[in-house]
Amino acid sequence: MHRRGFLAGLTLLPAWPLMAYAGDGTLSIGIYPGTGKADVFMDDFRTAAMPFARALGASLGLKPNLMLFRTIKSTLRSLDRGRLDLYFVPPSVAVSVLDQDYSPVARVKDQATGLLVRRKGATIETMALTEKESWLDVMGRYTIKRNKAGTPKILNFKTQEDVSIALERNYAQAGSLRSKAANALLEKGDFEVWYALPNTPDFTLLASNRLTAAEQDKLGIAAVELRQEAVQSLQKTIHSKVTGFVIDKEADYKTIKTAIKGAGY
Repeated sequence: MHRRGFLAGLTLLPAWPLMAYAGDGTLSIGIYPGTGKADVFMDDFRTAAMPFARALGASLGLKPNLMLFRTIKSTLRSLDRGRLDLYFVPPSVAVSVLDQDYSPVARVKDQATGLLVRRKGATIETMALTEKESWLDVMGRYTIKRNKAGTPKILNFKTQEDVSIALERNYAQAGSLRSKAANALLEKGDFEVWYALPNTPDFTLLASNRLTAAEQDKLGIAAVELRQEAVQSLQKTIHSKVTGFVIDKEADYKTIKTAIKGAGY
């Protein structure tokens, strides 16, 4: 099933390079939905994300050109190969996009929250994290280092579900999970909270600085004014909680950047 979804995803990739807002009447929008949704089928993704994309395009009188990224690496490679007009990405990826001449125009209302959980009574030899450079990966590494909690062996998995399975089967004695997944594991009784991860901004909409300040403002307003049914539809493609958007051009990404550098990425 995963291979089928990946192969279907290849049909969406346009020819490179893709220049931002090239005057061709389209608005290019790249979305990396996070590790928990990276295997979404292409048709399902387009159906669920298109109301969001159309609202953004309509704010500038442009037709949306929607792109799905399957991994963090493919998202970041796109910054080198050609510039999209917009990226909607998780916080750890947003930091990298910001460094490539993009500006935040809106973010989801809810912050990114998570927990490091550990098996009760166990010696922590191995820690399970999601994809390298994901928010849970960098914040997990950062939290261990900041609390001087030793140097456990790190295992990286594709999804939070994989991390939970690794913990339940004792392949790892500790792991980093978003709050919802962590609480589900804690309810089973064999695990406890080790450390809370620092709260940070979550999924962020970023616009190329080739767009004018007025155009960026319009895009931010379009996200904030997104109809509730469009928000609910977008939620189907994103692994984090999406209840709406706020304009926050001064959101603090310093902690995430520090965590990324500390992890050696």
